[in-house]
Amino acid sequence: MRGHATAIHRISVHSSRYYAVTTSCDTAFIWDMVTFTKLRKLSIKQQLDIVQVFFLPRKDVLVTCFADGSIFGWDFSRTDMDCLFQLPKFSCLVDGYRCLHVSENAQYLAAGGKQNCLHIWDLDSQQLASHLELPIIISFVKQLAFVTNPAATNHDKMQLLAVLSQDGKVYFFEISNSNALLTISCDGNSVLEFASAYSGLYIAVLTSAGGSVQIFDLAALVFKRSMKELESSMKKESTSRIRSLKNHRRKSKTKSTKDISMTPPLTFDRCRLTAVLKDCGEYPEKYRFLIWRMLLQLPDNHEEFGILSEKGPHPAFRRLEVKYPLKSRQLLSHMQRVLSALAHWAPSLAEEGYLALLTFPFMKLFRHNQFICFEVILTIINNWCRHWFEFYPAPAFNVLSVVENVLAHQDKKLLLHFVRLGFTSQVYAWPLLETLFSEILPKRDWLRLWDHVLSNHPSFLLLCVVALLTTSRRVLLGAECLADVQVFLHQRQVIDINALIQEAYRLEGVTRSSVDVENVIDDFEALSKREYPTFKHYPTYSEDYPEQEREQIRQKELQYLSQRKEELALQNSLLREQALHRELHDFRLRQTSFKM
Repeated sequence: MRGHATAIHRISVHSSRYYAVTTSCDTAFIWDMVTFTKLRKLSIKQQLDIVQVFFLPRKDVLVTCFADGSIFGWDFSRTDMDCLFQLPKFSCLVDGYRCLHVSENAQYLAAGGKQNCLHIWDLDSQQLASHLELPIIISFVKQLAFVTNPAATNHDKMQLLAVLSQDGKVYFFEISNSNALLTISCDGNSVLEFASAYSGLYIAVLTSAGGSVQIFDLAALVFKRSMKELESSMKKESTSRIRSLKNHRRKSKTKSTKDISMTPPLTFDRCRLTAVLKDCGEYPEKYRFLIWRMLLQLPDNHEEFGILSEKGPHPAFRRLEVKYPLKSRQLLSHMQRVLSALAHWAPSLAEEGYLALLTFPFMKLFRHNQFICFEVILTIINNWCRHWFEFYPAPAFNVLSVVENVLAHQDKKLLLHFVRLGFTSQVYAWPLLETLFSEILPKRDWLRLWDHVLSNHPSFLLLCVVALLTTSRRVLLGAECLADVQVFLHQRQVIDINALIQEAYRLEGVTRSSVDVENVIDDFEALSKREYPTFKHYPTYSEDYPEQEREQIRQKELQYLSQRKEELALQNSLLREQALHRELHDFRLRQTSFKM
């Protein structure tokens, strides 16, 4: 395969793999890759250097670019190769283009050269789609490439543009807004060339350090950048909050104690936090609880919590250590205080046997701040659990029916397996809800899951239940008795938390047309300032149910004691009669023996 008089600087292969085009500065040849013979020479009438010649992906179109900035598209399916299009030229483009790259779907063509701007063409309309202004430090673009953004959350941001500049660094720009996402450099060595993997997750660079090749994980780089941005934002938020708090206290010295206890509210950008969460999969551990507080919009009602706490231990939790023998006496004491405050706020909650199970994981996280723990649990009960009590004292049939309907829509085989074994949603769904996944997931996975639960609509929790069941379907389909399911749901399991969360998001999208969960579950409602709202999610007849039940038990006990008293009196009477008969019998025996 000979024919070029100068060095070949570009080789492009047709999508069929049967043809290839080789390009030098003065000539381009088309080759048959089956017979390795020359098919055609692309001749140039004018004395212009050839910049690039390449095939468009999955199309019979050959694109040529010349040193004067002219770009042509040729119909490769025809023998005479008719010209399909010519892109408009810019008069300000003095030095022309030096590098080009086409997107994977062959819709966009990026071109750059000895200027600090890039042109992105729409090949369907043959019009300029975008004009990207590059930073001043970039004066010459040596290489271009479209790269899939591993952190993209929507279709508009799926593509990044990788740019190798004259300073030996690779810059990644978002096409939608021209923002520089990140930069790759090699510790003082220049990057000579780079290539991206088909998936866009990895970037290989050829460096000037003896021709060494370095491979970068693009997804990891984007994750680190997002974490740094979020941490920086959290630091600024914390610093500004501390400063405003100091200023507020300084100004409040002459005011009442009530005014001094008030703290400036936390502010945040929910959209930005959600974008970072979808990019990175979790919130940074250092700022996780601060972010949770902002997402839940805690009111900081210190006085109200103090009033509830001063009422002392609630009768339902005075012997908490009997049912929950925790090793840490301090944790048990703190848990008793929080549970008692919840029961004083809503007395009906004291009758719920799962309140301690629901509280325990948050109690361990906020064990050193009972007030924050109380408001977190209060907000979760008031939003994510508000529909659990509508059929009290019966189970939450309304919530469990939503889970069952979504499961029937997504995995009918698994649901039929449960039905065949006689299992209802109380068996396979309720254990996950009443413990909030704390028994089945390890701590780190549980925290990651709740990052997403607190960042989404309250109905997302129910979708996570279905997602866990469907991602664990192989194990559950192998269950043949109730004990198998109970062991699975009440013990730590090896579950791919990333797959679970992705499945929950998928369910959120596909169930809207069939089972609109968000219409069944109410939207998030933050707690009110200064005083906590009245809990009104119990049915009206259930408010007096505990008292009625206790009265029935008392009447039964009184009836039992009365019956027992009568039985004892009857037994005593019988004993006295028996004793009298024995005495009479002994007396007669003595008289008979005396006569004899």
